[in-house]
Amino acid sequence: MPAPKNIPTYLKTFTEELGERILETFAPLQGVNDPVSPLIGELLRRPYPAQTLAIMGLVRRWQRAHAAGVIAECGTGKTLISLGAVYTHAEGKPFTALAMVPPQLVDKCCR
Repeated sequence: MPAPKNIPTYLKTFTEELGERILETFAPLQGVNDPVSPLIGELLRRPYPAQTLAIMGLVRRWQRAHAAGVIAECGTGKTLISLGAVYTHAEGKPFTALAMVPPQLVDKCCR
């Protein structure tokens, strides 16, 4: 098989193998059927199912390590995911959190 000439061709050619290797290397910390914390229901904004998975994934990561990151497209709810994870991870205990958001989101966050 000749080598792919560009990245889109490479990704299309090796989609299955790349997907398998990603899941093998970075196994999900929260599955779709895994239980979620009831604290998520206390959030003022109700996260979408994918955001709930991300929140629980962050909580699980913090149970194993001191750091985690949220990387996603604009408009996917990274701020909600991050703050929801901090709230859920605190398990009802007092906590301090700092959210760094772009200027256009400051008023929205204050509301």
